[in-house]
Amino acid sequence: MDKREVAPLANAYRLLNPGCVVLISVGDGTRDNLFAVTWNMPAKKEPGMCAFLSGKGHHSYPFIVDTREFAINIVAADLAPALYGCGTVSGRDEPDKWQRFALNREAGTQIAVPVVAEAVANLECRVNQMVDLGSSSLIIGEILAARADRQHFDDNGWRFDKGLRLLHHLGGKRFCVSGEELTVR
Repeated sequence: MDKREVAPLANAYRLLNPGCVVLISVGDGTRDNLFAVTWNMPAKKEPGMCAFLSGKGHHSYPFIVDTREFAINIVAADLAPALYGCGTVSGRDEPDKWQRFALNREAGTQIAVPVVAEAVANLECRVNQMVDLGSSSLIIGEILAARADRQHFDDNGWRFDKGLRLLHHLGGKRFCVSGEELTVR
């Protein structure tokens, strides 16, 4: 996949604007994991920040606490089975979700955590703040690097006119996809 640098980095928030479900990758140098997150959002334009919610009891949560790094991987509809699998199978039960769901690791450029090679976009982040919400945490990360598929992302943001379909979780096994671009006049 041919990805371009998102520049200026202040525009990286545009990668998250559609509100799609994402894969978060985490790791500590010897082990790594993937999990799906629906509750994610841009948090600040400059410096670019994003946020997502994670349960403290999730297998991946200690990785984030210990390393203070994570990657947000935005996947298209063709990866729906892998995304769903990564969201329903715990890393406690499956030590290598990458292999199980046929995803490839790609080295991050600014963090030690791998990114998903098949994703249409990757945001590499360092934890800026963790907000305690009882059984979960709102994790706010500064975006250190962002790359997106040239065919589907340009200076104006996502391009849905080239067949891109991002996944939006409706609950359970139900998803809808983005697709038609509408410009308000």
